[in-house]
Formats: sequence, structure tokens, C-alpha cells
Amino acid sequence: MSTRPTRRFRTEGAGEPERGLSPIRVEELDEVEPHFLQALIDIEQEAFGKGGMNEWFLPAFIRRGKVYSLWVEGHEWPVGVAECMASWGRPRCAYLFGIAIRKEWRGKGLGTDFLKEICLRLREMGFTTLDLTVSPTNISALRVYQNKLGFRTIAFHRAEYGQGEDRLVMRLDLA
Repeated sequence: MSTRPTRRFRTEGAGEPERGLSPIRVEELDEVEPHFLQALIDIEQEAFGKGGMNEWFLPAFIRRGKVYSLWVEGHEWPVGVAECMASWGRPRCAYLFGIAIRKEWRGKGLGTDFLKEICLRLREMGFTTLDLTVSPTNISALRVYQNKLGFRTIAFHRAEYGQGEDRLVMRLDLA
């Protein structure tokens, strides 16, 4: 696993003093133990249900794509996971397949910081854009992607994952 220096995030509400900062770290996975794999799958399935990663797909992403885990100092298990792949038709474009934060850790800015770090790493690898899809009804994700990170909507896919499962396609310029 490759790591970088830790960053800090606020654990209290936005108006609280800086004393509530805790270190986080992002790890890029190149292998994973079975019990750790299950912890990542649990995060995915808590967020996405049957659409989340499972024991068949996550190992393939670890070996053939990029999988990142998010850790908070003092906690034994990761609080977030994200998977990326390269786009065949656009070799300098990465695709964020999924990003998930444990339910009890949401709303603290972790997802934003996690994705910012992933974007830095992708840029260092030579990627110039990052694409993702998101439900048009996922207001909290849209707020992060559009307002905090600068993604723009480039397409709309009706019934992408079946009836009533529409998706916006969004892109971020990493350059």
C-alpha cells in the first residue's frame, strides 16, 4: 500500500473551533487481506446496496485499476473506499467507478478531501480528466462534485442501471 502524509479534517460542526481536527490518510491498495477486503465491501454495500462492490469485483479493481481507502487516525478500519479505472476511448481520462464513506462519517468533509487527494494522484499519473456518473437526485453528492470540486455535467443517461436509475455524467479537468 502506498501512502502520503496525513491531512486533517474537522470532526465538529462547521462553526466549531479548530481543536476538533483529526488526521486522515489515503492509501492506494495493491493487495488486500480477506478480512480487510470485507471491510471495504461493507462500506460499498452500505452506500450502494446491490450496486456496491463485492468479493468478485473489488479484487479485480485492486489488481487492474486503482482502489483507494480512507483512514481516520485512531480507527482500526477504513471509513471510505473509492475505485478508479482508465477510459479505453480516452486514455488520459480516468473514471471514478465509485466512492463511498461509512454512514457515521458522512457530512464531515471526508468525501471531499478523499476525492481531492485521489484527483491529485491521478493528475500525477498523467490523467487530464476525471469522469463519473451520479444519480440526478443525489443532492449531497452533486453539491460536492459541482460546488466544491468543479465537476460539470456533460451528458445524461436515462435508465443507465434500469428503470428509474438515471445518471448524470460529470467531468472534472485535472490539468
